[in-house]
Amino acid sequence: MKKILSIITVSLLLAGCINLDYVASDSLTSAALASSPGAAVYTTDGIYALMKDYTEYHTSEANTFIRQYVLLNELKGDNICYSNTSTDAFWTSATYMDGAETENSDYMWYICYRLIYAANANIMGLDEYSDFNKQVKGENYFLRAFFHFTLCNLFAKPYSFGADNPGVIMRIGKEGYEKTERSTIGQCYDDIEADLLEAIRLMSPENRRGNNGYVCKEAAQALLGRLYLYKGEWQKCIDTCSEILGNDPASHLEEEVSDLYAKSQTSKEVLWCVNVTDSDMANRNPKGNVASMFDSPDGTQLTGWGELYVADPLLDLMERFPQDKRYTDLVRLHLSQPGLMVTWGEMDDVNHCLTQVITYPNVDKETKTLSSSVTDNGDGTYSFTKDNTAYTAIPDNTSTKICEEFPGYILDDAAHTRCYVRKVMPTPQILKSGGIIWEQNGYSIRPGGYPTWFCNKFSHQEGCAFPLTASIIMLRYGEVVLNRAEAYAHLHNTEKALADINVIRTRAGLEGDALMTTGNLARRGYPDVLDAVLDERRLELFYEGFRITDLLRNERDIDRRFPSRTVCEIIPYTSPKIQYQIPTSETSISNITPNDR
Repeated sequence: MKKILSIITVSLLLAGCINLDYVASDSLTSAALASSPGAAVYTTDGIYALMKDYTEYHTSEANTFIRQYVLLNELKGDNICYSNTSTDAFWTSATYMDGAETENSDYMWYICYRLIYAANANIMGLDEYSDFNKQVKGENYFLRAFFHFTLCNLFAKPYSFGADNPGVIMRIGKEGYEKTERSTIGQCYDDIEADLLEAIRLMSPENRRGNNGYVCKEAAQALLGRLYLYKGEWQKCIDTCSEILGNDPASHLEEEVSDLYAKSQTSKEVLWCVNVTDSDMANRNPKGNVASMFDSPDGTQLTGWGELYVADPLLDLMERFPQDKRYTDLVRLHLSQPGLMVTWGEMDDVNHCLTQVITYPNVDKETKTLSSSVTDNGDGTYSFTKDNTAYTAIPDNTSTKICEEFPGYILDDAAHTRCYVRKVMPTPQILKSGGIIWEQNGYSIRPGGYPTWFCNKFSHQEGCAFPLTASIIMLRYGEVVLNRAEAYAHLHNTEKALADINVIRTRAGLEGDALMTTGNLARRGYPDVLDAVLDERRLELFYEGFRITDLLRNERDIDRRFPSRTVCEIIPYTSPKIQYQIPTSETSISNITPNDR
């Protein structure tokens, strides 16, 4: 750790020539802050800025905290379809081939401790002689807790696996920098809880600074509720969440799903976000930000890589209720048209993955119009011909069906192949010569054959000229509602868990029988209300960094048996490949215990 600390100290102390909108997070020591406490405002703002600023580390041009926070928390889950291999370090994480020298996880370890170091200096240097000082000091307690918690979720096993398992190195105060061993995960959670309680004590709603880019008391309470949920302290989670939700949880939510993301800097639902503006994007490669991985407005990769698509199982969950605004407003097949399309996966024995097979529509070369090649038979089945073979997609009545109400589809072939019926058609490139190219950048199907299902969550922020500019939401009331719902589910309080689920579903535009009740749980394939909560979390929080932790702490395997370039397999929740490796730059110096692999 001494090596990393020396890098942190030197890099921060040399940060005098930085952007003029903030002071380097640690360009002032705690002693200097004590004699000039007003400077802590600038150093704290430096922490916020460093979360979105590109940081030189090794050779990557794409290192920002928020980019790696989203990707590292999502890559090993089951919500993403990967259409091709990539030279980006994310590919090693997505394929579970990451190691102790993988750049994106190595960077995350480095930047979290760099930010913790800065928060420590602020905490030790600030007094509590004014409400303003208390607020700023409380922000730093929160930030120290948040970065430690982030490290635990990425580099350690869940608390539910055992409190005595190795956690991370806890850098608490001056004494923390003398430690050269990992605390247990139980000790980590205790320290994080203590920091959050101190943050709550120091901050007050009246003293919040600025917009949602600054931490507030309610954000600390929300993170504490998340901590209690992950720890399995259900009643503490309920009590903490209820304190900030009050009697009307729906009043804390945006009325429109799309407004939540487009107006995240000012949204009443957002408790804390990392503000990203057009000025932050100036003179930078825009393809290095979060949005560019999930979206490409013109589909060409000139305005975004658009390499990560919505996976079929998540699309299927969305399409159970096609009026759900989380589907209609946030997900799109690029350049699609209304119609019918059937897709399924075929095994690629070389790469051990499922390639996508697509029923392309008919194309009139003269008028350049499309018509579906799939026939709706009016009885719940769909017929089509593919490669001179006639098929019918039929509701799944085998043992593999999802549930009575939403059985899913299979082909009428000997293998009963799982297939997906989509109510959109892809658009090809039609050449002047009349030739047709289906797999083409800029169109609906990228090279490799996978449909470009883009996600808009991180795009089109209101007031920004660049389409891929968006502030990244770290905490919001929607999550708080679902945290409480899960805690209720674990305590077998079905009615209250469903009430919280329906707060979220109602905002998504669902009503009537589309809401969840004790009467339709089993019909929809949920033997227990916890299963319904986890599906609702998947719908509401997708790509916000929760799915893998939701699966692991609830002892659910990671099912990747869907069309994607990653290996088609089920990854046991106990697999040691899930946790990221402690970087060699750390273990080679401090000799702390590495993770199993």
